[in-house]
Amino acid sequence: MAKHRKSRQASQPAAIPGPLAGGTSRSWRRHGWPLLAIWGLVLVAYSNSFQGALVFDSAPVIGRDPRIRQATLENAQSILTGGYAYVSATAGLYRPFTTFTYLLNYAVLGNGPGPVGYHWVNLMLHEVNVALVYALGLLIFGETAPSLALAAIWGLHPLLTESVTNIVGRADLLAALGVLAGLLCYARGASASGRRGLAWMAGLAAAQTVGLFSKESGVVLPGVMLLYDLAWPERAKWRWRVPAYAAVALPLAVFFSLRSGFGMHMLIDYAENPLVRAGFWTARLTAVKVVGKCLWLFLWPAQLSADYSYNAVPLFGWRLSNWEDAKALIALAVLLGAALLAILLAVRWRRTGKPLLFFLVFFFVALSPTSNLIVLIGSIMAERFLYLPSVGLAGCIVAAVCLLGRRRSLQGRVAAPVAWAALGLLCLVFTARTHARNFDWQDGLSLWTNAVDVCPGSARPHYNLAKELEHIPGRLPDAIAEYREAVRIDPDRADAHDNLGNALSSIPGRLPEAIDEYRAALRAGPGLAAVHNDLASALARMPGRLPEAIAEYQAALRVQPRNAEVHYNLGNALSGIPGRLPEAIAEYKAALQIQPDHADAHNNLGNVLSCIPGRLPEAIAEIEAALRIQPDLVAAHNNLGNALSGIPGRLSEAIAEYRAALRVQPRNAEVHYNLGNALAGMPGRLPEAIAEFEAALRSEPGFVEAHVSLGKALALTPGRLPEAIAEYQAALRIRPDPQVRQTLDRLRAGLR
Repeated sequence: MAKHRKSRQASQPAAIPGPLAGGTSRSWRRHGWPLLAIWGLVLVAYSNSFQGALVFDSAPVIGRDPRIRQATLENAQSILTGGYAYVSATAGLYRPFTTFTYLLNYAVLGNGPGPVGYHWVNLMLHEVNVALVYALGLLIFGETAPSLALAAIWGLHPLLTESVTNIVGRADLLAALGVLAGLLCYARGASASGRRGLAWMAGLAAAQTVGLFSKESGVVLPGVMLLYDLAWPERAKWRWRVPAYAAVALPLAVFFSLRSGFGMHMLIDYAENPLVRAGFWTARLTAVKVVGKCLWLFLWPAQLSADYSYNAVPLFGWRLSNWEDAKALIALAVLLGAALLAILLAVRWRRTGKPLLFFLVFFFVALSPTSNLIVLIGSIMAERFLYLPSVGLAGCIVAAVCLLGRRRSLQGRVAAPVAWAALGLLCLVFTARTHARNFDWQDGLSLWTNAVDVCPGSARPHYNLAKELEHIPGRLPDAIAEYREAVRIDPDRADAHDNLGNALSSIPGRLPEAIDEYRAALRAGPGLAAVHNDLASALARMPGRLPEAIAEYQAALRVQPRNAEVHYNLGNALSGIPGRLPEAIAEYKAALQIQPDHADAHNNLGNVLSCIPGRLPEAIAEIEAALRIQPDLVAAHNNLGNALSGIPGRLSEAIAEYRAALRVQPRNAEVHYNLGNALAGMPGRLPEAIAEFEAALRSEPGFVEAHVSLGKALALTPGRLPEAIAEYQAALRIRPDPQVRQTLDRLRAGLR
């Protein structure tokens, strides 16, 4: 008899869940309940994320981007033609689709700057991605159990917290959605024809567009498609592949054309990615060490951080005895071992080992844009970079368990159920760890306290923690300590020196230290107008150093000629030098030309004009302009009262202005004093004047002028000469003055 050879059937792609492929209600029953179970666990894991504030990059991206505040054609055009980081145009990032989703939250859904709505959108996107990963598992494994394990391990992993809980992690969520949906459309369309095939191809092009225009890492979709074709070449024909690859090439061409046309070129900050100043091999070996660190964080996510900038990952130093350098070599060995494993799987276990091979290579393909191995990017490392690549790592774990279950030995039959049970327990552990990790993202203080604990060698966490501590009453010494640690780690960090100077300048007696820090900041960043301004303000507070302060303000204006605040500060400095009032007036006017609603500039301009004979009407007009802008500006009410009191017949108006100031600041000693002088100049109101002088001294007991004026008023009141003498004596104890001494002697003589 002739032997009949059974034909070997090519493995076919597994059915995608009904919700994704338009399947029957039976598919819903089969796949819907597992998905709902995973979604429920994900909701539990992230249930405390909704209390998270706008922290880290979310604060400037959401809070300071005017393009997302109204849904207008003008804003839409600005989003399409502008960079992602509105407050940092030099970042070189082009992610209009992500910005449009912020517009949806802010203006359309009415969330404004409130974070809750943004968190809900992020979580829903993550839940959709969990479903896509489940569908990917069905495509690769062809079974429900491993697909469920894949989606659960990935969706619940704590390493993904930054992408889900940090609002600007949405870019990673959308990019992953584009890549995963695109791969599924590609695989599904290979078995379709006619209109259905065209629909899947349109979905593929749309997925590539969404992913790429959300974040640059969406560029990996063609690479993932190629990986799928190499692993299962029998699943698609060339008549499908060629137009499919053309469908993803079009969005790629449009994206890079627009990005180049809008002049978006990334400028890498050394503090964010120190590899930019390293040699080629040093940078690449350090990048290999970063990949090893990422693998370790996936396996052991006990310590996670929002920041890995300078110097959390020290550069490779070619010192084999150094542990940091040894880490790079260990990571290199692991990666080479992974490559060898991929080759063995491809040669020996072509059929059963394909899922493991696919997910292993998927990890490296998905990580390639952010690994710094091919091109250097804006950051050396971030947990959000692992959002999509970790699908590959989770797949490797599940694929390894599947291979273990296929062993026919007794050990294999026993080990497989144990392994599946362990994966179930691991998912529960991940749920708890993710829930706990979300607490770190509640506010800036918790986030940066955690980052300092995890990465004590990184400068930015110390700097950001100091900024948080600075605003907490009683924590200024702690803030100064954190700023000092930041500049110890990175002496060239100008902003840390500047903020350390600002903190020190608020402490009496520490202005010299503050000035030293400002000068250190200028050595690190000579062209920083803000630092020149801060240094000038510190110098202006020191006796005899006003000329130096003026020179620093002028240096700031050479860098930023249209900085209204610096013009205003320069006007204040010039107004304190005899003979330079015209220059001060010119600076105030320059500030107002740039910023017409600068209330303090109007007020101080009016104050200076009031000192020039014949310009009192102009002075009053400027002070009144300040009050129209800021009706509760105490200094303006006080200055207007002073100006009006110098005009005959307007003393009652002056008194009204002083009282308006005291309604805002009831304990303002200067206003009480000025009001007392005004009342003393009106017949019959001396008792009220005395009450105001006494109120001034209750607020400021060392107010010499108030003691003297109170003494004068008491001397004019019958029977109160001893009290008047006591006030003059108090004034002399505070500050000796010959005229006060003469007045006191005359009063004593009259008393005798």
